[in-house]
Amino acid sequence: MKELEKTKRISISTVIFILVILIGVLTFKKPTNVYKKTNSETLAMVNTQDYLVDYTDVDQSNSVFIDIRERFEYSKGHIGEALNMPTADILEEQSISMFDGLRDAGKTIVFYGKTPNEANSAWMILYQLGYENIKILNSATQLVDNRFEVTNYDLEKPIANYLEIFNNGNLENSEDTQVLAPVTPKKVIAVKKKKKRKPEGGC
Repeated sequence: MKELEKTKRISISTVIFILVILIGVLTFKKPTNVYKKTNSETLAMVNTQDYLVDYTDVDQSNSVFIDIRERFEYSKGHIGEALNMPTADILEEQSISMFDGLRDAGKTIVFYGKTPNEANSAWMILYQLGYENIKILNSATQLVDNRFEVTNYDLEKPIANYLEIFNNGNLENSEDTQVLAPVTPKKVIAVKKKKKRKPEGGC
């Protein structure tokens, strides 16, 4: 009798275990966006600055400007036929399908904001996802007397080679790493101050 109950319990446990696995497999979703570029590849591109383009060098017949500023700022003024897509919306399903369409059509995507630095995040996200048809407009934008102006932006090339720093910072790649012996702190002996004796007696 006890053996029969044990067998029933084992059978029920096995069925529940199989059901849990089946539910897990059926409900599992593959990640929508997967990075295709490594950190080293991205840093190498950042160091070359080939992702920057001047306004005068943009082939406007084969490019699409994307304004990554907030909708309120975009509504006050923007570049011609530029589309508005704040950085927070870059990974939405509609946005990704639009980027796929532009890539398939051979169009160049040019991100811009108030400065090139503002568009860095949007560019980096898409570049790491494998989009290579993207640039950042090397210009500053501002509203002057209710007129939207695009001016040259003097972006200095970084002095440091970020890729080299990244590789040197990785301890696995470093052969000449010196291990320093721990420094033992010196003992500090506190000296108690003697209390001054109060004068005794009076006049």
